[in-house]
Amino acid sequence: MWSRAVWLLACTFCALHGIDADADTTAPGACPTARPPVSRSRPTPPLPPSVDEPTHLFADRIRSINADEVELRGDAQARRDGDEVSADFLRYHREENRVEATGNVVISGRSGSRFMTDDARFNLDTHSGATAAGRFRLLDQQGRGDMARVEFIDRDHTRLFDATYSTCPEDRNEWLLRARQIDLDTREDIGVARGATLRIYGLPVLYLPYFAFPISDRRKSGFLAPQVGYENTLGAVVAAPYYWNIAPNYDATITPRWMTQRGLQLQSEFRYLGASSNGKLEAEFLPNDKQTGEDRAAGTYVHNQTFSPYWNASVNLRGVSDKDYLSDFGDRLSVTSETHLAENAEVNYRGSAWTLTARATDYQTIDRAIAPISRPYARLPQLLLSGGTAAASFRYGLESELVNFQRDAGVTGQRANIRPTVQLPLVRPYGYFTPTVGVQHIAYSLEQAPTPDDRPSVTAPFASLDTGLYFDRALTIGGGDFEQTLEPRLFYLHLPARAQDSLPNFDTSIPDFSFANLFRSNRFVGGDRIADANQYTVALTTRLLDQESGAERLSASIGRIHYFDARTVNLPAGSVDDVASDIAAEAVAWLRGNWHARLTTQWRTGTDQAIRRDFYLQYQPATDRIVNVGYRFIRDSLEQTDFSAQWPLGQRWTFRGRSLYSLRDNSNIDSYLGLEYRSCCSALRFYATRRLVPAPAGSVAATEQRNGFLLEFELSGLGGSNGRFESPLRQGLFSFPDAASAPR
Repeated sequence: MWSRAVWLLACTFCALHGIDADADTTAPGACPTARPPVSRSRPTPPLPPSVDEPTHLFADRIRSINADEVELRGDAQARRDGDEVSADFLRYHREENRVEATGNVVISGRSGSRFMTDDARFNLDTHSGATAAGRFRLLDQQGRGDMARVEFIDRDHTRLFDATYSTCPEDRNEWLLRARQIDLDTREDIGVARGATLRIYGLPVLYLPYFAFPISDRRKSGFLAPQVGYENTLGAVVAAPYYWNIAPNYDATITPRWMTQRGLQLQSEFRYLGASSNGKLEAEFLPNDKQTGEDRAAGTYVHNQTFSPYWNASVNLRGVSDKDYLSDFGDRLSVTSETHLAENAEVNYRGSAWTLTARATDYQTIDRAIAPISRPYARLPQLLLSGGTAAASFRYGLESELVNFQRDAGVTGQRANIRPTVQLPLVRPYGYFTPTVGVQHIAYSLEQAPTPDDRPSVTAPFASLDTGLYFDRALTIGGGDFEQTLEPRLFYLHLPARAQDSLPNFDTSIPDFSFANLFRSNRFVGGDRIADANQYTVALTTRLLDQESGAERLSASIGRIHYFDARTVNLPAGSVDDVASDIAAEAVAWLRGNWHARLTTQWRTGTDQAIRRDFYLQYQPATDRIVNVGYRFIRDSLEQTDFSAQWPLGQRWTFRGRSLYSLRDNSNIDSYLGLEYRSCCSALRFYATRRLVPAPAGSVAATEQRNGFLLEFELSGLGGSNGRFESPLRQGLFSFPDAASAPR
């Protein structure tokens, strides 16, 4: 919800669930749900709104006093154009289309608002009138309160005197706004309180001479929930976002952020949405940082454009004023650990058979330890063309690239890469047999080349054969009926060696070893090397399928590459004459009882030890609770545990936490613990954080621990908050597909 709000100490005001328009009949302790107000009207066919619509009168007894006046007694009602006045007694004036009501009076508007009093006057033509003291309900925001008097000015404007307002249930007055005057505007869906006092649990905490708040869930301009916290390099932090609802498809958020050890920072976000485009512009500026004495800034621009069903474009630009900006002001490990900020713009064509991409990419390196000669190249520009046919009996494809690499240090130039292929797939229910032949050609036009040849090139043909069989059998486990498959696979690849050590390396590397990479036709990622190969891969996969639901409960695979010849094309240059690769294995299980698990491993038989091992276990018995446990190991490089959880503690309390810990360094990497209290009309959150960040320039250590905490207190119906910490329910690291959607 977007709306006006009040900045109250360490409070964060946001929209929660409110109450319905009538009496709360929900079970104790549970939040009420919205429902239409209860009407005492007799059922009649609905009429379209119209100024010419007649007034409908109903009562147990109706008596005509004279030509202009009618008395209605006993469940009396007068209705017109969405408005309704009901009472024990009504006096109706035909000429003015006005009613005078006494005894259990209820005035209901088209918007769902209801005003309950014992005495009222109301004009059904002009929607004007007044009431005595009473109570009111607002359906859209589920707000409620009482008043000493009401003036109905017109259909969209109502004024309340000596009134209160809250979105809490009546038996749970956690917060209340008491005002000398409250104006309700149902056209703009906003309320304005004058001379108001905010009370929390009955205690007056803030006086507000003028205060605007929402009476619906539509977006509103105004202050959002402030953020209050502390971090050891920033000091106490207070931020007060202001939301500007510029238009239905434009909005902006402007946030002054005061840091006691840094100064006043201004953050802004502008968003737009068009029929064929959308985008976002974010900017931050901190003048005269107290610790560095410099002006510091950051910015992001994202734009997506659709021209037709086949053509689209996108822009993604990021930048910071200095290399320490993200480590100083970033609030997530994924941000503070970045070493390069990409700037990318591209145009894409996606047809039924062919795709074309024109792209320009550059990088800002923000890691001081990366030398200029090791920084990534800018691609200015890059052209990619790929496509082919997908016929059942004959397939041809083409992958091609033309790119200009630029950098301040080292060799630069252009590279062309083309790779046509032909396939003859043979697929049967019991297996498949797919031969592939192709050729790859790389050509350069270099500047500052390390050799006299500034136009080197290399061409190599290749051939592969991918074949496999399917076996299955019925199986009973634990009283359940399953189908188990056995899928042996053989993949052969031949590619003659070509001398390439003198070629530049603009963007090529070796990917992580994994089961999927056992079947690559080029063991390199990038376009600077054509890997020589005379090898075959033997692999085996088994799956366990639930016959009742069809879901895949288990998938396990193991495989290994065997080499006939030594590999002479490598990074760095040299020859590798291993007889076989490491063994790659992986398993994914969707278990009963809401358990999910994934295991991957890389095993080296020569030393009889694991080189890489990842294990993740997830338990999610309900949509609001989850436990994730992970372990990652890379020999001589990394060993980490990762634990995260979200779990309700009773009806209103929830625990959230994460701990990413390095066993190799005996050091915390990223951790937070949080508790949330949430009721129907308020919420309280507390987070304590600790994360590892790069140390400032000049420090002895390369990294340092950053500590902080955040406190949020939210009141329903008075503002919005977008939160700082991602729920473990949405952490992609532990995301598993549902069993029903598991891969076959």
